Amino acid sequence: MSRLDSPVNPRLPDPNPGTESAGYLAGLLSVLRLYFNRITSIFQLLLGPSGGSFLQNPHAMLMSDQDQSNPSITGANQLTFNQPVITQGVRVENTDEIWFEKSGQYLVTFSLQVSNRSNAVQEFEVWAGYNGTNYPLSNTRFDIPARKSVSIWAHIVPVITGIFTVANPQTEYLTIKWWASSTDVFLEHYPAGTSPTRPEIPSVILTVNFVSRLP
Repeated sequence: MSRLDSPVNPRLPDPNPGTESAGYLAGLLSVLRLYFNRITSIFQLLLGPSGGSFLQNPHAMLMSDQDQSNPSITGANQLTFNQPVITQGVRVENTDEIWFEKSGQYLVTFSLQVSNRSNAVQEFEVWAGYNGTNYPLSNTRFDIPARKSVSIWAHIVPVITGIFTVANPQTEYLTIKWWASSTDVFLEHYPAGTSPTRPEIPSVILTVNFVSRLP
């Protein structure tokens, strides 16, 4: 069984004047017995070892198959997403705003394909934005090695995870911001490889999973 059907209201027998009360009561009890048996079966499935397979919580997987540049070392950039692989109760607006249809607490995890074309170690920082403003204590710093050669650049893949709380889905959204100390640092998308055949490498992968309702 891959899904549960919601129980419908029982069709109780209408009392019919002149009908023996014992017969009416027997019919009533039969209908109620079937109804409560159905509810019991649903609870047994939900509370069993595979109960989670019947639940559908908000979740998403967002990617980008584009390079994302760092045009200035004095301004912040925002991750953009042009490949929404999975969106269930989560959506992207304006290419960089992540909106949630339901209030609650969400586990957000993302990885970045960061490249450095310069011949010097560079700094890279990434943090969360709440409704466009910086989210307190959300920043993380990485140092990117210098390139190996003119044609072989340096790469790191930072992976960040955290909890994002949504109280009002109508007004609250998440953005991910980043900064680098050189315009030679950027988020790189790689085309599919050969010998052996390899899939593309997205510049950004971000997943969202609903964790809990608000306390």
